[in-house]
Formats: sequence, structure tokens, C-alpha cells
Amino acid sequence: MHLKNNFLIFDPMKYNNHSVWKAKMKKILFVIFLLTASSGLAQTKFVTTIHPFKQILKEVIRNHGEVYGILPPGASPHTYELRPSDVRFVSNAKALFFGSENLDAWALKFPTSNQIELITLVAPDALIYFQEEHPDHQSEIHHDREQDEGHHHSGIDPHFWTDPLTVKTMLPALVEKLCGLDPAGCEIFKSNSDRFSRQLDSLHIKLKAMLAPIQGSKVMISHPFFQYFFQRYGINLVGIIEATPGKEPTPRQLKGYIEQIEQKQVKAIFDHIQLPDRASKLVAEAAGLKVCHLDPLGGVSGRQSYDELLLYNAKLILEALQ
Repeated sequence: MHLKNNFLIFDPMKYNNHSVWKAKMKKILFVIFLLTASSGLAQTKFVTTIHPFKQILKEVIRNHGEVYGILPPGASPHTYELRPSDVRFVSNAKALFFGSENLDAWALKFPTSNQIELITLVAPDALIYFQEEHPDHQSEIHHDREQDEGHHHSGIDPHFWTDPLTVKTMLPALVEKLCGLDPAGCEIFKSNSDRFSRQLDSLHIKLKAMLAPIQGSKVMISHPFFQYFFQRYGINLVGIIEATPGKEPTPRQLKGYIEQIEQKQVKAIFDHIQLPDRASKLVAEAAGLKVCHLDPLGGVSGRQSYDELLLYNAKLILEALQ
């Protein structure tokens, strides 16, 4: 038995002794069995859109399946365009998990029967709603999780993963979905979910202590991508400069933001590193503030795990507001 051109060659003429030949055949068959068995184990394939969702799913699935993300680092789910290779990639997956129609609606174009919208798994009282504002009047963003009387909500903010306790609320429903897709792994999913839940609690305690010195600070953001985080840790969001990606504010709105910065003593403007920041730069320059770049998506060195991603951004926020 030897390798030739990357193929395993077995020559029975080299083994005149029948018992030796049988022993060799048993070894070969055993190796084939192991390779076949290992390829069938833990090979349930799940696909998701962005890196944070991939990391959340991996925490619950761990070794009982494979989780793949579609978006490469640096790409935005708001502006991503499907490639033919993406369709082929998803076609043999057990399920596709996406965030929301307000975030990565392009995922709905995939020809797969199991499309799971993660925002629907989040506890309703943990959700934040976008506020529609009159174009001639900019008012401070309301942080109540309940719908505010007198304000029209234009949809659910899909960036729920920026708050570890909001992620925690979705775990029971996520486990239920996974158990339905893969009943054999149900107990594993439950155990992993319990462990991840405790990890999220620990992360929250760490973030709360870390950001305590800047509680009450007033900020603006370029896009509505970090509302959950700011609300959770007591940072007051005064305004969102570009509520819809690609839809820049009018000159009158820009003027209103600049006036608010002075009136309400806004300390910093934060932008989304994966999206254009022209409008936020204009406001910052006019108001004499710097723009701090946050990364809600990660997927690069130092921002791979869920904990790493939030701690990385928390450090930037702390430095900008101290």
C-alpha cells in the first residue's frame, strides 16, 4: 500500500500471506469508515449574513454544526449586492438566518425554504423603534423601549446585536428554531445557550463598569447603528444624522444638527466604519467636533468574537467621551 499521484494504491501481490492481506484490508476499511462517519457528523450547515450573527449562532451551535457568513469584512449589509456564488453557497444549507427586512432584505432573494428572521426572535419589549422626524424639526431621540405617545414609529431598529442583554432575550426562541431544524442537537443547543447566556451577563457587567464614567454623555451618530448599545449603557443619543443609508439630510437638517450640538453640549459624533460618512463629517467640521469611527460588524483581527467586538467599540466610545 503506497501513495502514487495522491491516490492510495494497494497491491495484493505484495502480500502473499493471506492473513496479512486480510489485516491490511481491515485497516483500509476502518479508515474509510472513519472518514465517512466523520464527514456525516456535525456537518449540518447553517448560513447567515453578517459576522455578528455568525458569532452568535456559533456560540449556540458550536461543534454540532457549521456556521458560515456571507458578507466579507468591510461590506455593509445595507448596500450589499448578491453574487451568483452566494446562491450556490446557500443552496445546500439547512437554514439561512438573516437580521431584518430593514437590514439585509437581500437575503430573501435566496431560493431556500428555511429563512429565519432573527429580529422576530428578540423579546418585543427589548426592541427599539425608529422615530420619524419632521424634516424641519430635529428633536432628541427618545430612548423608551415602549412606543412613545405622539411619535410615529417607522420600523424596528434591526441592530439589536449591539446590546448583549437584548441578544440574551432571543436565545430561547433561537434554540427552539434550531431544535426544529436539527432535533438530534436539541440538548446540545440548550446547554450551549445556557453557557452563552451567562457569558452575555458577564460581558454586560464588564461593559457597564467600563462605561460608568461617561453615563449621561450626549452624542450623535451618523446612522442608526448603535442605538441599542447607547441606550443600555446610559449614553444620550441626541440625533441621527443620516437615518436611512444613502439618504443624506437636507441643508436645513444639517443646520439643525449643528445648532443642537451647541445647545445640548454634544461631546462626540460616531459613524459607521462600513458606510459613507460625508454628512457626519460636514456636521462635525462645522461644530468643531471629531468623528469617531465605530465598527458594528467586525470580522477582522481583534474583533472576531462577540465579546471582542463590543469591547473594542466600548473602548473607542470611552476614549472619545472622557
